[in-house]
Amino acid sequence: MEKRELIRKIIEEMRMEREIEGTGAFETLVTTIISQNTNDRNTERAVNRLKSEIGLNVKSILSVDREKLIECLKPAGLYNVKGPRIIELAKKIDRELGDESKLDSMDDEELRDFLSKVKGIGPKTIDIFLAFKRKRDIIPVDTHVSRVSKRLGIADKGDGYFEIRKKLEDLVSEGDRLKAHFSLIAFGRKICTAKRPKCIICPVREWCPSSKQFLSHVQ
Repeated sequence: MEKRELIRKIIEEMRMEREIEGTGAFETLVTTIISQNTNDRNTERAVNRLKSEIGLNVKSILSVDREKLIECLKPAGLYNVKGPRIIELAKKIDRELGDESKLDSMDDEELRDFLSKVKGIGPKTIDIFLAFKRKRDIIPVDTHVSRVSKRLGIADKGDGYFEIRKKLEDLVSEGDRLKAHFSLIAFGRKICTAKRPKCIICPVREWCPSSKQFLSHVQ
């Protein structure tokens, strides 16, 4: 099976469709930071708590005590890391832009340059923002997408973020890339897990170059 068809098969099997709700630029960025290394349920709990108890905008973040912000982020974990990142982002926007709405007037490259200078905001976070907020047709690469791509032989072991993204995007039709992002994440969480991947139930096991290695441990 060709690599293009492998991804298509995963998309069809996982059936991951998701509507992206419209939110402000700052809220989208903060939500993305909160979502790092946690699941959707915990992200939602932390975001809702932040909205109700503090307010999710630059001024409210800068006016609240750090301890209060940390408390709101606890449901999503890594709060002592995520809190300072959110504060640093708010400070940079306030200092250099004055108004968070000016994020919307930047073109994609200006935005990448601006955000990449905030500690803790890397290409994945920026790509998620561009895909969700600006509907850009790209495939953000998280740890699950990276692992699945390498196990399937789509990406090489030493490939970095941008190499993996390009190889995936070359194989996925325009308009299907965000769907592929969600499907590959779900596949990595449910089947092609980091430890003890469930090759026995994998829909692409027959064509996966890594399956024999893992199946040999369960025979």
